[in-house]
Amino acid sequence: MIDFELIAGPFDVPIYFQRLPVNTVSLNWLVFVGSADDDQAGGHGIYHWFEHVPSRGTKKFPGGYRDTEARLVRHGGGSDAETGSTHTSFSAASPKRVWAESLEILADMVGQPLLRVSDIEAERDIILQEINEWHSDPYHHSLCRLPGVLWPDHPLGHDQLGTAKQLKAIDARQLRHAHASGYSRNRSALFIAGDIERNQLIEVVQSCLEQMPGTPLSPRKHPAHYGPLPAWQADHVTTIDSPHADSIVYLLFPIPPTTDGIEAHLQWDFLEDVFSAGELGSPLNRLVREDSRLAYSPEFISTTYPDGGYAGLVAQTSVEPELVLEAFWRLIQSPEIRSAAWLDYVRDTIRGGIEMHDPNACEYTDEGSATLIHYGRCLTDSEYSSKMLSYSDRDVAEWMERLVPSASHAIVFRGHGEHE
Repeated sequence: MIDFELIAGPFDVPIYFQRLPVNTVSLNWLVFVGSADDDQAGGHGIYHWFEHVPSRGTKKFPGGYRDTEARLVRHGGGSDAETGSTHTSFSAASPKRVWAESLEILADMVGQPLLRVSDIEAERDIILQEINEWHSDPYHHSLCRLPGVLWPDHPLGHDQLGTAKQLKAIDARQLRHAHASGYSRNRSALFIAGDIERNQLIEVVQSCLEQMPGTPLSPRKHPAHYGPLPAWQADHVTTIDSPHADSIVYLLFPIPPTTDGIEAHLQWDFLEDVFSAGELGSPLNRLVREDSRLAYSPEFISTTYPDGGYAGLVAQTSVEPELVLEAFWRLIQSPEIRSAAWLDYVRDTIRGGIEMHDPNACEYTDEGSATLIHYGRCLTDSEYSSKMLSYSDRDVAEWMERLVPSASHAIVFRGHGEHE
């Protein structure tokens, strides 16, 4: 069961630690700086660079990928990074015998990238390929444009990648400024899972943090607030032309900020299972895919930040988007998803999923860090299951009654391309 211990680490950096009887040690280093900080640092997409360019060389490990990521691969491990709106995550996994070296590499990638001009120019081409790949797919293209539709002129109102034009305009001076103005050890949190002695853990973390920038930036131990979101466009359908052949259809509802507590976020977690539990046998898949044959992979989607977020249904379709919206509303109004039998099934999937959380270091750090990002604090399996399994059928019925057109914002990226 996921049950991280929160340790007040060196330099007041929070360490979330869970000892597991496995040989793999998993590390996840969160830095609470992301694309919502782009504008102040130099332009859209600038913080996404730090997911990429540190692998090309750091102060201690200047030799590029063979000196950074390949050191982990050599021992059967590996590393990864991702950029969010409010955070950047750097992760690594390795056998226990080399975990200290793995953390040293990760810390140097986070805190001391060289940002050489030659490395930046090489990585610029790679990021451009990533941008082109995302926009060549209708679903990912819509995800890139969605924040600007929902929250125009807000720090959260753009995607993490930026555009090709913005990418080409960013230079080494801007990147060095962005790193100095956003990265400091007082904006990080560290998740570690594996068979490590607690005293050894503190010693190694202390050594790594000593080498990191201690710039006196405003501290962040969880995602930051960026100000109230623009008013939700309720009872509204927004249609946007897309160059792709398929259309993407969203039916979304607002999620309040975490300053109001995380109760609404947990309620939407339960509703996700109401719509999606059972995978291909879920009400969502059976109605939209199996019965109506409108879409191959309809999904429930949610995105949450301290300032609020959204949740709802999405599908990629080659038919008229209005037919998908009609199907979504039929699903929401369906008696089946309110029935006692179905809600008992949903509770069993929640209970079983947590019971099957056998020790897996990488899964534990991934899921533990995700709760800190999405709820503002790290939840244990016990706390999560206790809350989720406490919701009654009446509670769910009340939540479903709020899912009405007057609360929704439907967004259609209407495809105008031709199918091959």
